[in-house]
Order: sequence, then structure tokens, then C-alpha cells
Amino acid sequence: MKLSFSIFFALSLSLLLSLLNENSLAQEKLSLKISSPSGGKSPIELAGSGLTVMGSLSPADSKLSINGAEALVDIDGTFICFTRLNLESQSPVSGETNGKLTFLLSHNGSTKTIEKVYKVKLPIVTSTSDSLVIDKQWPMEPLENTFLSKGEALDILFKATPGCKCFLYVEGLKDSIPLSETVFVNSNYWGEEVFGAGASNIGDTIKGIYKCSFYPNLPLKSASLKVKLIDSALGSKEFELPGRVTTLDKVVHSIARLKYDPNLTVGRNSPGGGYKIFLPEGVNLEVIGQKGGWLKTKLSSNESVYIPSSSAEILPEGTPLPQSHPRIIRCKEGEKSASVEIALGIKLPFIVNQLDNPERIELLIYNVTSDIDWVFYDRKSEFIKEIRHSQLSNDVLKVEIQLEQKTHWGYKAEYDGNILKLSIKKPAKRNSGFLFWSIQLKGRVISIDPGHTPETGAIGPRGTEEKDVNFEISEKLKQMLEDSGAKVFLTHEKDQALPLRERKQMVNSFAPEISVSMHNNAVPGGVNPIEHNGTSVYYYFPQALPLAKLIHKNLLDELKLKDFGLFWDNLYMCRIPESISLLIEPAFMIIPEQERLLRTDEFQRKIAQCVYNALEKFYEEYSQ
Repeated sequence: MKLSFSIFFALSLSLLLSLLNENSLAQEKLSLKISSPSGGKSPIELAGSGLTVMGSLSPADSKLSINGAEALVDIDGTFICFTRLNLESQSPVSGETNGKLTFLLSHNGSTKTIEKVYKVKLPIVTSTSDSLVIDKQWPMEPLENTFLSKGEALDILFKATPGCKCFLYVEGLKDSIPLSETVFVNSNYWGEEVFGAGASNIGDTIKGIYKCSFYPNLPLKSASLKVKLIDSALGSKEFELPGRVTTLDKVVHSIARLKYDPNLTVGRNSPGGGYKIFLPEGVNLEVIGQKGGWLKTKLSSNESVYIPSSSAEILPEGTPLPQSHPRIIRCKEGEKSASVEIALGIKLPFIVNQLDNPERIELLIYNVTSDIDWVFYDRKSEFIKEIRHSQLSNDVLKVEIQLEQKTHWGYKAEYDGNILKLSIKKPAKRNSGFLFWSIQLKGRVISIDPGHTPETGAIGPRGTEEKDVNFEISEKLKQMLEDSGAKVFLTHEKDQALPLRERKQMVNSFAPEISVSMHNNAVPGGVNPIEHNGTSVYYYFPQALPLAKLIHKNLLDELKLKDFGLFWDNLYMCRIPESISLLIEPAFMIIPEQERLLRTDEFQRKIAQCVYNALEKFYEEYSQ
């Protein structure tokens, strides 16, 4: 009996040890490789509602959760997960802390837990109430020296200890100026607003934002700006803001002339703000103010634009105000384009607007008062149907050019001396065919820009670099188009470095009718890529919208991915007015399944075929 029990106990112990050993081996086999975030010395900046984690695990059919969020795992074990970091402090002050990710792997009943700690840069929060401070992480106004024209308001903005009374003291002004405290509701992360679920109304409230605007009533010259915080418990303390203010009280006007820029000088609505106007070398502008490295220049009596001070030279005092009184508008017709010319006597700012239904171009020229009595037509064709002109205000001339075409094909606006020349591309001529059939791609000139290089672009969880996929798809599209008789140019060869700001010149050197920039996508940190991914197409000038719609539809119909959107976007490769220019993002590099597909010849050919078919249909519908 004792022997039987001993045998039973030995067998049971052996079985138990065997099971424990198998479980131990299973745990040892469960492995994890993290490709992003990489950790290291640079802290992770928190934004939006979470953090994207990518990598691979083994065995491939394992399950993975990260901080409680389930990962999306592809058939080869590549994964992506959108989760939240567990921070060391739940109510941190501004600065850095540590954040932890807990990875829970499971496979056939076995589990393994791995913890990773990362440095984290915290978002800005309400300043401490323990002492009187100004938070230098928050944007201040004025941050740099500011020059104001007469009657212009100066805006003051900073973040400090909440709940204080606050006063502004301007050197040279007798009276103090009170500031009001407001709050900032951190509700709209730009990445989420553009690429995610959209704008939201829920967010963190940051207190202690102090603002005011005032009109200086006396001349100021590099006047210092001091603010005084007063708190009943903490006392009072003065701080000097970084910027100084000068009022422009000169009788003589200041005139700036733009320097050469191969990509044109961009005029913005505010310093570093949204684009408004694109200006060539030699344009003269009246300077009416300055904020740091930005000149505020006058377009008209009620419009202004900011340009980088490095993009212009200030002309000698006494240079007359830029203005012109043109007398005639002349047209010239060519085989592939028509031009509209206006002699101005001086290079002035202008804006070109393309309008539809009916197709027309609106040319606005600033600092112009019309003396136009003549419009000369070159009647070699009916492409330019009519030109009308009107004086919108005392210093803005509008010239409207009505066109005979189904859609816009591009334009080039430049100065030849002091003559403003607007060259308008005519529609592509329709290829003749037999009965109702013809090859409309034959003879077409098309440019393809494989996105990125030398930079990698987006990198998938397997380590696939976007630049390589972009080039492979571009080559396949090029071959398809050339097989149909098109003349196709790539902006660069494989692994050939071509900086982004040089690509517009490269495209225009080919003189294409259509320019396509090939990319594949990712979303900014803080946006959930598992929910927000798929196919998207981007355009800037209206002439590219019809083709953008065709490509977008073809990709959605054939690839069967989510619709990430059709976007008007201020992307560099879309801002080529001389051709129909757009940018394509067929799929997402960072989604494991889509990355896997993008690595295959079959899926790349499917993308190229979609674009090819859209181009073919575009020429069928819009060539004339």
C-alpha cells in the first residue's frame, strides 16, 4: 500500500513538474518586439486621446493587450495598438514624468507580462497657485519686437498664476492697463480635428490665461512691457515680457521689394499663419508693421499680408508708393495656351482665382486704379470667350477671363519686366480614333513623384519604409502609362535624394499636363489609427478636383479599404498651378494588414491600375 502510494505520488509530482515545465517553456516562447515608441532619451509628447504602439509578437496567433487595450494583430504576429500611458503622477505639474506600458501576452492558456517605462513630456496645465509665476512654455505675445502702424492695436497674451489681478505697464505711457483672466479649454487637438473624429467640446480647462489689447496713444520706441501680478495671499510681483513695442510715426513710407525665391514668396494671414498669396521676385509692397521676423505689408486699403523679413529688401527712404494705372489688356493665343498681358510699369501683388460654372479665371491686382479703355483679342480661337474688368475698390482691379473649356488645366502667372503675364493652359486635344474608340492616354505628358527620399516617410510595424513602396508603385504606374503611349517622367530615381522644395522645379521642367505625387499614409500621434485609416486623395488648386474625385472613387471601389477622405490641403506637391497636381495616399503604412498588402506586387499593381484607369477616364471626359 505504501509502495503504491509512493509510486502514485512520484507520478503525480512528475506530471505536475512536467506541466509546470511546459508552461514555463510556453512563457519563454512568448516574445515581443516593439518598433514604436522606441523609448530612449527623447521623451514622448502626449497629444490627443492616446498613444500608438507597434511591433511584432511570437507566436503569431498570440493575443496582446497593452494597458488594457486590445491590439490588432496580423497573421504574422505584427501588431498595432492604440492605448493610454499610465503616468506616475495623475495630477502632474508642467514638465516631464515617466509613463508605463504593461503588455499582456497570451497563447493557449499561457500568459506573459512585460512592462516598459518611457520618459513623457506632459501637456501644459494650470500654473501652480503656490507662488507668482509666468509659464514660459505657453506662447506669449509679443514674443519678439513689434512695430505698429498708427491706429493698430497691440495684443498681450501670457499664462501665469491663476486668480490674480494683473496690470500692464508700457514704458513711456503714464497709466497702467488692466488685463482680464480667461480660461483655455484644451478641446481640439489639431490631429484629431483633421484626421480623426473631428472637433470636440470636451477637454481640460487651463486657468490663468491673461489677455488684453490696447491702442498706444503716444509714440513709442522699443518700449519695454512689464506686467504686475497681485494676489491677496501671495503678494505682488513684476515680470518683463520678452517683446518690445515701437510705433511707426514716420511721414515717409517704407517700401519692401521681394527677393528671388524659386518657389515664390508666401504671404500669410498672420505671422506663420495660413497662406493667402504667392508672390514672385521684384514685387513692391508697402510695409505697415512688423512682428519679429515678419513684415506686415499692405495689399489694399483693407487687406494686409505678412511676409518673412528675410524674403525682402527695404528700399531707400523716399521710394514712392507702389501703384499703377494700366490702360490696356492684351490677349495672345497659342496652340497649347493663351496669355493675358497687362503692362503695370511696376511689379505689384496679385492673386489668381479659378472659378467654375462657368469656367473662368479671376485676376485681382492690388495698388491699381484702372485707366483701361481697351481690351485686345487675338481671335485665333474661341478659348478666351470674353474679358471683363472692374474696380473693386480704389486700389484693387479685378480682371475676369471667361474660358471655353470643361475644366481648368493650369496656369502660370509671372512678370516679364513690369508686364504681368497670365498664361492659361488650353484643354488637352482629344485623340482621334476609329468610330467611338480611341486611346486617350497616347502622347500625354505626365509626371510622377515617388514621395519622400532621402527621408523614409512613414515606417510600418515590420520596418517597411514608405519611400520604397512609393517608388515601386510609381514605377508600375509609369510602365502602364508608357505602354499606352504616354510620355512619363519620374521626379527622381530610386534612392536618389531630391529635397521636397526642389521637386516643383523638377516637375515643371517636364512641362506635364498632370502631376501625381505617390504616398502612403500614417496619422499624427494622438489619433487612433485603428479607427481612422484607409484611402485618401489631396488637391489644392480647383483644376485638380475632377481628377482627384476619379482617383479617389477608383481606389475605394477596388482596394476595399476605409474612406479616409478627399481633402483640399495646402501640400507642397499639390501647389503646382502649371499642371493638374494632386497627391495620393492609397493605404496606411502603419496598419499591419495594409502594410503587408503594400509589400506585395499584386496590391501595388492594383493601386497603379486604379490611378491609370482614372487618368484614362479623365482624358476621355475632359479633353476637347
